[in-house]
Amino acid sequence: MKKLASLYAAAALVLLSSALALIHAARNRSGPPTAVVTLTDNEAACIRQKDDSGIFLRFAWSNLTNDRFAPAWLTPDQIRALGFDTSVDPDDTRAYDHYRRQRARYAYVAFEYDGPAWHRALDSIQEPDRRDTESRRGSRLIPIDAALDAAGLHSRYQSRQDILILPAVLRVSADSAWTATLTRPARPARLNVSVMQISNEIHVPLPYSQTFRNLPSTTRPEKSDQPLYRVTLRYGRFYEPQITAVALP
Repeated sequence: MKKLASLYAAAALVLLSSALALIHAARNRSGPPTAVVTLTDNEAACIRQKDDSGIFLRFAWSNLTNDRFAPAWLTPDQIRALGFDTSVDPDDTRAYDHYRRQRARYAYVAFEYDGPAWHRALDSIQEPDRRDTESRRGSRLIPIDAALDAAGLHSRYQSRQDILILPAVLRVSADSAWTATLTRPARPARLNVSVMQISNEIHVPLPYSQTFRNLPSTTRPEKSDQPLYRVTLRYGRFYEPQITAVALP
């Protein structure tokens, strides 16, 4: 009897978990979307499991904000508001160790897709070959803002649906100054924040998963500018995505 009772309890727990997940998903979809964006394979890579247990999309974001010539995407005041200790000037000899020792912070990040921030960062790349590669193969999803409060961040961009607001793990660093040369301008020492991790996997449900299963390859040819697919995501009230369309070229 005890064994049977345990089985019933386990089954009830599974059913309860499933019901709560469905309720949460329904609440996320209720009301107007916080964002609707169409991404390519450069930003949402297809992950096919070998045992065919599921299809996932894995987010890739641009790291051009870490480039030494790229414009800073957060001000010192914004970095301080995230909880980082900015008391040491980035030009100070203690700066490297001071910022390296600080623990990562959790926050919400606003990512812009294929907008002015990405194009500015791309234009700052000094090497022509790298600029060409980033233009063709790099993600165009780039961080532009961050805050501890998702609702406050959303209010800044509520008129723009090309902005995704995602929970993320951030780290701060101090970039040393650069003197001017024939090929680059001078740049003072500065603080920079790197996006280390985001909630970056989306399970692809039927019928969209079948489209991805039928792809001959999930890797774009080396010199190709043609996306393998475009996927449209609708973000709900909890900033969680729902796939609403998949289009092949």
